[in-house]
Amino acid sequence: MGMFFGFISLLALFVFVILALISLVKKNGKAKKNFLIAGICMVIFIVAVSTSGATDTTQTSSTNDKAVKDTASKKETKEEKAKSAEVQAKEEAKQKADAEQKAKEVAKAKAEAKQKAKAEAEAKKKAEAAAKAKAAAEAKRKADALKMSGSGDTATKQFKLEPGFVVFQAKYTGSQNFIVTLLDENGNNVDLLVNTIGSYQGKRFVAVPDGGKYMLNVKASGPWTIQGSQEIPKEEKGTISGNGDDVRFVHMNSGARTFTLSHSGSQNFIVKINDSVLLANEIGNYHGSTVESIPDDSVYAIGIQANGPWKISIK
Repeated sequence: MGMFFGFISLLALFVFVILALISLVKKNGKAKKNFLIAGICMVIFIVAVSTSGATDTTQTSSTNDKAVKDTASKKETKEEKAKSAEVQAKEEAKQKADAEQKAKEVAKAKAEAKQKAKAEAEAKKKAEAAAKAKAAAEAKRKADALKMSGSGDTATKQFKLEPGFVVFQAKYTGSQNFIVTLLDENGNNVDLLVNTIGSYQGKRFVAVPDGGKYMLNVKASGPWTIQGSQEIPKEEKGTISGNGDDVRFVHMNSGARTFTLSHSGSQNFIVKINDSVLLANEIGNYHGSTVESIPDDSVYAIGIQANGPWKISIK
C-alpha cells in the first residue's frame, strides 16, 4: 500500500513541478502555489516510501523469520526422524541380538537334552546289558549246578532245588536198563524219572514241594548226561506234538478245556498237567479226548511219557 501512495505522490510531484515552471513562464501568479503542492507531494512521497520500506522490511523480516523457523522445524523434524530411526535401529538390533541369544540358548538346551537323553539311553542300554549278562550268568550257574554226567551206575552230587518244579532232560547210550530216581538229601525216594531198557533221550517233569538239596541215583550200563532246569522255556498254545518223553509249557485260559490226544507206540502213554492232573494213562496206540477245568489264565506244564509219536490239541 505504501508503494502505491508513493507512486501517486511522485507522479503528482512531477505534474505540479511542471505546472509551476509553466506558471513562471506565463507569470500568472500560480507558480508559488504549484511549487507548494509539489513540495507537499514530495513529502508524501518520502513518507510513503519510508513506510513502504519499513513494511517491506517487516514483511521481509517476518518472511525470513518464518523461513528460518521452517528451516529449523524441518531440521528438527529430520533430526527427530534420524534419532527415531537410530532408536528403532538400535531396538531392532537389540531384538535381533536377543533372538539370536535365545536361539543359541534353545539350541544349547536341545543339545544338552539330546546329550542327556543319549547318555541316559547308553546308561540304560549298559544297565540292561549288565542285567542281561548277570541273568545269563546266573542261569548258566544254575544250569551248571544241575548238569550231571557219568557212565554206569552213579550216585550224583547233591544239588539245590527251589520249590516249584524241575525238568530233567536225560540222554543215555547203552543196551541195558537205564533207571533214574530223584532222592532228597536224606536218600528218600521223591520220584522215578526214567525206567527203560536201551538207549534213551527225553524229558521228565517233577513237582518239587519243598526247596532244599536233592540228588539222583542212576542205574546204567553206558554213558549218560542229565540236565536239570527250573526255568520256563518258550510257551506254546493250541496244538503240540512230539516223539517220546517230553515236557511242554502251554498257555491256557481258565474254564473247561477239551484235550484231544493221540499216540502211536507199544509202551506206556501217560500225560499229566503240572504232574498232578492225569489226562491219559494207556499202553500202546491211543486216540481219545477228555475235558478238564483250568482254574486260571496261566502257563501249565504238560508232561508226556511215550515211546512213539504223539499229538495233543487243546480247545
